[in-house]
Amino acid sequence: MMRALLEKTKSFGLKQFPISFWNNGNIKEHGDHMTEAEVESWADAGFTVPQTPSFDPSNEEQKAHIVKLLNWAEKYGMKLIVMDPRGHAKKGNMEEYASAVRAAAADFGKHPATFGFHVGDEPDAYMKNTFFECYRVQKEAAPDLHPYANLLPYFNWILERAGTDSWPNYLDEYVQKAKPDMISYDCYMQMTSGEEGVHDYYRNLRFYREAALRNGIPFWNTILSVGHLYYRCPNQDDIRWQFNTSIASGANGISWWFYHMLAPNANYRMSPVDELWDKTPTYYDIRRVQVGFHRHYTDLFNRVVSTRVTFHAKIYGEGLEFTPNDIILKVDSDKKTPMIIGEFADLEGNRYAMFVNNSQTDDGMFYVTFPKGSKTFSYDWYGKEFEGGAYAHTGILPDSEGNPVHSIILAPGQEAVYRIELNK
Repeated sequence: MMRALLEKTKSFGLKQFPISFWNNGNIKEHGDHMTEAEVESWADAGFTVPQTPSFDPSNEEQKAHIVKLLNWAEKYGMKLIVMDPRGHAKKGNMEEYASAVRAAAADFGKHPATFGFHVGDEPDAYMKNTFFECYRVQKEAAPDLHPYANLLPYFNWILERAGTDSWPNYLDEYVQKAKPDMISYDCYMQMTSGEEGVHDYYRNLRFYREAALRNGIPFWNTILSVGHLYYRCPNQDDIRWQFNTSIASGANGISWWFYHMLAPNANYRMSPVDELWDKTPTYYDIRRVQVGFHRHYTDLFNRVVSTRVTFHAKIYGEGLEFTPNDIILKVDSDKKTPMIIGEFADLEGNRYAMFVNNSQTDDGMFYVTFPKGSKTFSYDWYGKEFEGGAYAHTGILPDSEGNPVHSIILAPGQEAVYRIELNK
């Protein structure tokens, strides 16, 4: 399954880690803002596969604008998820649906910047089977593209709404019936007050990671960039925390809800681009995290698969408590600051570990003990691997048995990534 998952990720043709955003705009109303400079700003913020605005495919001028967006995306090294209504899941005649998808593919499918067409979002029990079938039909109609569909998050009350008896069964049914290229979902409970929301967040990450590994396809996590309802406006620590904890938990792609505000709406506020079409501090917080991630790790996380996810000091979402293994002997922290540890491997058998401060509010000093005689490698600001401590480390000292102990100081959600080479 590891090889299948990596081959699927490779088939996406993305040179960097998949990072998307939800685009709520449409060409008719917002086309004047969808300029080359706007597309360049997406790439400048580290996005690699954002969504286009929606459009009317019967309007040749609007279709031409989508082609311009694709041209600009190619220029700046991105692919786009095309919000073509002909690909949206709908009940009805599947032959007609397939014909509409083929027409969309004739318009955009050969463009090198087309990732795929958007299928839909959060199907309930009424739409579930149709949604799954539409994904399969779309993939058959345009096999070289990668349809994007987003599923519901898990909560203990949602089984009936989703039309299932358990979440693992729901996700396996989706894979079996839809034959998708990835599993995507959204969860924003981590941006509420109290720990129960964080439990929901990690419970979802665990379910989706396990389904991805079980079925050999990647999973993408949609996280929050805009305050609304009872979700707070994410600050820089929240942005970093959501991004890095997703990756440490095995996510193979990230998407943000959402990017453009368009117009004032209820209590929505502080999206990356606001209702005045100005970039907010959220844009720059996301940019700082994503560009830094690309610079440090280049395509590393397109080439590795999650092998273990554990927690130190505080366990969330019925996850696993850290226990020693052959590459990490011990983890600890001052003040019992919580940590999440993601372990990874590549097809060559190299082993990696990602240590993330799991506090949303507090800095922490963490201590990681590696085996005596092992070598640890990390990544500099220019993406070069070097032997030694990660960029956040403050020192390396031996314990009483001569095992190297790395001291690492991390801000909320900050990460330290290592490749560990054992003494052979």
